[in-house]
Amino acid sequence: MFTAQATPADLSALVRIDSCVIGNDSRKSQLANYIRNNQCVLGSVHGEPAGFACYDTSFFGCCFIQLVIVSPDFRRQGVARALIQYIIDHCPTGKLFTSTNASNSAMQQVCLSMGFIPSGIIENLDEGDPEWVYFIETSNGAVS
Repeated sequence: MFTAQATPADLSALVRIDSCVIGNDSRKSQLANYIRNNQCVLGSVHGEPAGFACYDTSFFGCCFIQLVIVSPDFRRQGVARALIQYIIDHCPTGKLFTSTNASNSAMQQVCLSMGFIPSGIIENLDEGDPEWVYFIETSNGAVS
């Protein structure tokens, strides 16, 4: 497993993975923006792109992991965990948040097993499937 900042050359691989998971390439320009802002991490297994994670610092001045997407071919192999760990290790703020739907028990388990703690619930994003917010303190920035 290898993780690194995604580069413009990785965009087509990210779009391919994302399209496989969500069924379209509607986030292509958003992914390009994350890459341009050095806010996208690519995970590879044996040199093959396996997944990516995107984050920003627009959540009340704190880092927030917006997307964790893993190719179906590489799930349950530690890809999501490696991507999240990379962001924890390189987080530009002392607080890191992420969220997942109540229905996504796999991601909830990843968050909890990595030391994230529940931090709240957001209703009304996806009908009948609230978003659970998680938090972890990092050592890379000053906690505000």
